[in-house]
Amino acid sequence: MAKRRLTDQQKRRIASNKNSLSKLQNSKDASSGNRVFNGLVVSHHGRKLVVETEDNKRYDCKLRQNLGDIACGDSVVIQIDKKDHGVVVAVNERKNLLEKTGFAGLAKTVAANIGQVVIVCSVEPEPNDYLIDRYLTAAENLPAEALIVINKIDLLNNENKLVIDTIKETYKNIGYRLIETSIKKDAGLNELKEALQNTTSILVGLSGVGKSSLVKMLLPDIDIRIGEISTASKEGKHTTTVSSLYHLPDGGALIDSPGVRDFTPWNRDKEDIVNGFIELKPYQGHCKFSNCTHTTEPGCAITEALEKGELSQQRVNSFKKMLEDLEDQSR
Repeated sequence: MAKRRLTDQQKRRIASNKNSLSKLQNSKDASSGNRVFNGLVVSHHGRKLVVETEDNKRYDCKLRQNLGDIACGDSVVIQIDKKDHGVVVAVNERKNLLEKTGFAGLAKTVAANIGQVVIVCSVEPEPNDYLIDRYLTAAENLPAEALIVINKIDLLNNENKLVIDTIKETYKNIGYRLIETSIKKDAGLNELKEALQNTTSILVGLSGVGKSSLVKMLLPDIDIRIGEISTASKEGKHTTTVSSLYHLPDGGALIDSPGVRDFTPWNRDKEDIVNGFIELKPYQGHCKFSNCTHTTEPGCAITEALEKGELSQQRVNSFKKMLEDLEDQSR
């Protein structure tokens, strides 16, 4: 998978933040009694952050100006004064940054340093394959692993079985892992827990597919954890509506938030879309025309592969629709 291209602003910020911790430890602020730590953003609410340090202590922190957007999952440098008041003074280099389409079509920060995108769909409501493909595109461009969870398999019957079987066949054929789960039948839950170990995962998917039930299963004491974050952030119970990172009992971490779970992934350009469809990559650059749009041109390698049965019609349809959507956004 290709590594996400950084913007000039991100490159400048990364360069300026290199060795931030060692520099700050030797600064006047540190010598005057302020302590300096690396930490992990575990909750984000406006300009207030809860940051967890390596010794598992949590501090309510404000955000220094001119640091840009900070996301849940970011590694940061904080200064703590004698009263345990914290300030985020630098953002360490990111592994990746997940973004969504925000106001006026601009990119909005969702979460940082993601190892795995867990795409949750369900038997009912019926899976939206185009949205699944958009999430997969986002995962490929981070880059991060992608896992598809088909939830509520206890609702499987003769009427919807064909749809679910088609979904399973389509994505397994191109190499993606699928797990079928059911809270009611206690099916696939241990497999899901195992898949979340040793990485930081984020759950995405449409409303109504059972994400909240899965989160409560994965984090049986989530209400207690939310209370701890509320106490640290001094924001009260409505902190449940902000992005939060939780350490899973069996290892790994989970970033959860209503704004994270259900969103429209962001594609910057055509290259993002091409990079997001792993099975189409072998055909790129083999079209008759170098500027082929893969729609009506003769000699299109993707169209020919589709006619030979080498590609999924549904996936090619999603690919073309994303290109159309991107063109509409640029108008």
